[in-house]
Amino acid sequence: DLVSFVRVLHDHDDDAVGRALTAARRAISDDGVLLIAEPMLRTRGAEPVTAAYFGFYFLAMGQGKARAPSDIEQRVRKAGFHEVREHRTSAPLLVRVLTARPLN
Repeated sequence: DLVSFVRVLHDHDDDAVGRALTAARRAISDDGVLLIAEPMLRTRGAEPVTAAYFGFYFLAMGQGKARAPSDIEQRVRKAGFHEVREHRTSAPLLVRVLTARPLN
């Protein structure tokens, strides 16, 4: 199994993200993989750009929250996953990728 969140988590508040990740853990098999792909805070060399981008984006959306990989990892672990890894991407300003495995 693979459960993916592609440009989803940053569009929602903390409670909704927690519920979505918990639902993903319930749905995924014990040997499955969780994949998260979206723009994230603390992208080296792009901090001012991401701050401006997220500021305007969330103003237009009326909800959501920018998160750093460490914040997402904490929420992923709380939902019942482990072995959280960040993978290199060719355009980290646009997308960063995390994967995790279900905790048995």
